[in-house]
Amino acid sequence: MDQKVRNIFDSELLRAISNLVCVLEDGRLKYINPAGVEMLCAPDETALLGHELAEFIHADYAELIALGIDAFAEEEAGVPLKLRPINAMPIDVLMRVRALTQSGDGEIYMVECRDISNYIRASQDARKREQRLGNVLGTVRDAILTIDQKGNVQSINAAGERMFGYPKNLVLGHNIKMLMPSQYADHHDSYLDRYVKTGQSDLVNNSKEFEGQHANGAVFPIELTVTEMMEGTQRLFTGVIRDITERKKALDKIQHLAHHDSLTDLPNRNLYIERVERAIHRARRSGKPLALMFVDLDKFKPINDQLGHDAGDVVLKTVAERMLSCVRKSDTVARFGGDEFVAILENLDHADSAAVVAQKVLAKVAQDILVPCGKIANVGASIGISIFPDDGETMDDLARTADEAMYAVKDEGRNNFKFYKDLKGKAD
Repeated sequence: MDQKVRNIFDSELLRAISNLVCVLEDGRLKYINPAGVEMLCAPDETALLGHELAEFIHADYAELIALGIDAFAEEEAGVPLKLRPINAMPIDVLMRVRALTQSGDGEIYMVECRDISNYIRASQDARKREQRLGNVLGTVRDAILTIDQKGNVQSINAAGERMFGYPKNLVLGHNIKMLMPSQYADHHDSYLDRYVKTGQSDLVNNSKEFEGQHANGAVFPIELTVTEMMEGTQRLFTGVIRDITERKKALDKIQHLAHHDSLTDLPNRNLYIERVERAIHRARRSGKPLALMFVDLDKFKPINDQLGHDAGDVVLKTVAERMLSCVRKSDTVARFGGDEFVAILENLDHADSAAVVAQKVLAKVAQDILVPCGKIANVGASIGISIFPDDGETMDDLARTADEAMYAVKDEGRNNFKFYKDLKGKAD
């Protein structure tokens, strides 16, 4: 190594540098700075000088070293590899090589190695965190989307792709309106623009129920929670979207069970009360008659006693179906429990129209009913009819008068119908 080069490496500045700096001549160490001695865990520079640099390169990079030191000089940005210090763990470094001059025996190279172990560990930790986060986001069932203040989708997780039926590449960069049915999409831009300008919203930091639209056009109920964040000067919104289809079905089922008879699926007494009050309100406005028809089955108890409750259940379900076939879809047939039924007949042309329905019910109910074990059951019906407003203007009055008419039928031999107005002592 000539004197000029030696003078360069003897400078205080180079000796103070924290990176490993060494000079190679014919591949062997001719100079190494104090930081390099420390990095290679040598007691002093004499333990290193004269050795080939390859001795201190990890075996994983043997093929790379075999290319020759001049190959490294072509990589201006440096080459990442591992050093193998004396009796110590390997160190990740970024190695840069520069040709300095030539001697009669070969080229002289300066090698600089910067310890990047902390950077590598930080990068690995970051990758692990990203992987863990990705795994978490990949397993959640809720869709998570990020949009900018123009409504364009910036990110969507795997659950979002599954929920809406679009691959990520067809969603990113597009307006989130593509995931909404028209009644929401038509107002989305103005809503978002108003929030950006005024800061007023009943959605941000709250949960609301909306509807989403699948790629196949199917609309489904969702619960949306929106939070806002800033990324530099850009305002972003993160939406957590939950498909609540099953929740809605469960709630609908609970509501249905609360208002319907479990055996016949007819409205129960609670729903009957709601329906009859609405029917009276409509009849009062329209001026058209409303009929309340109480139906009590005849000879039902012997069926339960002699043929069993399974047979009784079949009879009740069959009667419910037959009564429904006798009325219009706008009318209501309900079960009060036991063998008692009621029909609300609305918007009648005249009061006597209820008699036509009663005759149909009597004929249908009287038909044979096949019950378990191949046996036949027969029942009849006693029917009492009250008319709004003639026989009462309230639900209680109509129920009382229809009930009286029904018991009058039973007293006279059953299996018939009677209007309350036809009872003795009741004027036309």
